[in-house]
Amino acid sequence: MLLWVKYLINKVSIISNILNHCETMDNSIYKFLHNLNTNFKRKTLEELLLEDKPYVIINGKRHRIKKKELNLINELTYNKDLKIPILLEIDASLESGTVKINGHDEINVISKILNREINLFNEGPSVYIYKPELRILRRKLPTTTAYIFKIGSY
Repeated sequence: MLLWVKYLINKVSIISNILNHCETMDNSIYKFLHNLNTNFKRKTLEELLLEDKPYVIINGKRHRIKKKELNLINELTYNKDLKIPILLEIDASLESGTVKINGHDEINVISKILNREINLFNEGPSVYIYKPELRILRRKLPTTTAYIFKIGSY
């Protein structure tokens, strides 16, 4: 009986260590993803159209924006104050491959690119797109869209 108790105490100790390590790892991943989300500066469409070599700062590095994409977005929207890159929110609480897009102007541009009719009065300020649509969107706008990650509330 004493051996069995020692065995169980040993196993509980091992499991406790694993759980503590997982919690530490989860915190590290959370901090890494949070830093990715907060470490970029967006510019307006108008600002980027005026630049010879348009760029934004993402994770402390210059991220080039293709003029071709800016011109496409410019044709699709009247709002020159649209912030670039357009943010594609990946939320851990959503199904895999689901991306949330916020903002009326952003939704308007995305819906035109996807040839998807969206009634902004019914949809509200955000819309969800799924993997097949995401592939199309990222093919057409690889440098003017960026992923952000949401894990719980931060």
